[in-house]
Formats: sequence, structure tokens, C-alpha cells
Amino acid sequence: MKKNVFGFTTLFAIAAFLFTTGIADAQWRNETHDVYNAPTGIDVQIDGDLSEWSGVLESVTGTDGAMFCGVLFEANGGDIKAFEEFGGGTWSDADDHETCFMFAWDEDALYLALSVTDDTHEHAAAAAWNGDGAQLAVEATGAREAGLPLFLYNIGLDGAGENVILQNERTNGSPGLVADDAAIVRDEGAKKTYYEFRFPATELQIEGDTFSEGTEIGVGICVNDGDTAAGQEGQKGWDGWYPHAVVYGKNSEKTGLVILSSTAVTAVEPADKLTTTWGTLKSRQ
Repeated sequence: MKKNVFGFTTLFAIAAFLFTTGIADAQWRNETHDVYNAPTGIDVQIDGDLSEWSGVLESVTGTDGAMFCGVLFEANGGDIKAFEEFGGGTWSDADDHETCFMFAWDEDALYLALSVTDDTHEHAAAAAWNGDGAQLAVEATGAREAGLPLFLYNIGLDGAGENVILQNERTNGSPGLVADDAAIVRDEGAKKTYYEFRFPATELQIEGDTFSEGTEIGVGICVNDGDTAAGQEGQKGWDGWYPHAVVYGKNSEKTGLVILSSTAVTAVEPADKLTTTWGTLKSRQ
């Protein structure tokens, strides 16, 4: 009888452990903006001019048809937010800070563009992340499970809006991004900051050193916000796409999923690109 009781108790304990472990491991996912199907066929120039991305923001959307702008995420404590305040920072609305983002790819590299609405540009600190800047996490297998290697990169624009600060935080033996792989341009009149990144397949250690249709990659985007008002300098909050891949620990399971698709974007003349893409991005101000 003892043996039977012990066996039942043991099985019950194991089942309870597996159930609670499953709950602990389960990650909150945005129901509409968890997956980004990245197009190809874009001749991306890493210069902070997003004109070649014409039409991407509008055409690659969540399952609800909304663009990848102001995407909701799970903040510390479990609240679902578009922006998470930190360290005494305050946030009012999308005019204060909002991030829109786009991905594209070719066989050599994955590309990322950010258009960040920000009412003031602040970056007095030496660290790339401590002020207006981006922290990026890449989980190169797309498995998005806990404990997987992350490639981590930080980038910011100094307070004068002139010099890009690039930090290769974790590259898992790869050489890291170089100056030609990242660019930031601040448009003070439009209250926008534009970022462009190139992640070579060799840097992310993709098999065969080549990207191909169907490749899946986990990505976390944390765009920090600092303001010029007294006491609001430095990292005072963030938004992006699953920013908790980077903040409150480095969490490979808390990334969004990028899938490289066969959808091609047809190139148009530069003048048309400027009218379409920059007009759309600035209209969200």
C-alpha cells in the first residue's frame, strides 16, 4: 500500500512540476505582431536615409492590418504597454516617443530600419544605450527558447547629433558590426530619428554564410528614451519590439520572430520613395 501511495504521490508531484514549469516557461506573445515576414529585393544603403524602404511600412503589417509601430509588449510586472517608463522617466504619448520598424533581407545580410518619433534628442552619456539609442538582440536560430546564444548590439547618436556610438556587446566569437553596418540620422524639425542596420549572415553565423527564404531569426528591439529636461537624462524608458529580450536580463525566449519571405519590393525612383516613405513616417508625428 505504501508503494502505491508513494507512486501516486510521486506522479502527482511530477505532473505538478511539469505544469508549473510550463507556466513559468510560457512567454507572453503579441497576438497580432509576433511575426514579421521580411521582404527581399530592396537595395538598402546604410546611411540613415529610409527612402529605399518605400512601401514596406505599409505593406508588412500585423495580422490585424496595423503597421509595426508602437507595438505592445509585456512590461515588468506583467502589464501590457506601448512604452515602459524607467528610473523616474515619464512618457505622455506617441509624440513623446514611438518606434516604427521594418526588416528586409538578401542572401548576404538581414537589414533593419527604425523610424523613431522623439520630441527631444538627448544623449550625454558615453554608453551607447544610456540615452536616446537602440539595444538589439538577435537569436540566430529562431527557436526563441530560454538560454540560447544572443548577439547583442548597442547604438546611439551623441547629444550633438553628429557621432554614432556603436558597441558590440556580445558577438559569440564573431567580429561584430563595423561602422558601415549602422547609421543614425536625426531630423530635429520633424522630431524623428532614423536608424539603419546591416547584420551580415557571416556575423550571425548562419549556416553556409547565406540567408535564404524561410530562415527564421529571433529579434528583440529596445529603443531607449532620454529627455533634455532636468532629471530625465539617460535611459528613462523604452519601447520597440519585445524589448525585454534586452532589459531586465538578456532573454532569448523574449524575442519576436522574423521570417525571411520571398515577397519582393519593386524599386521606384528616389523622388517617389521620399514622397511615399518619409511622408508616411513623418505623418505619424
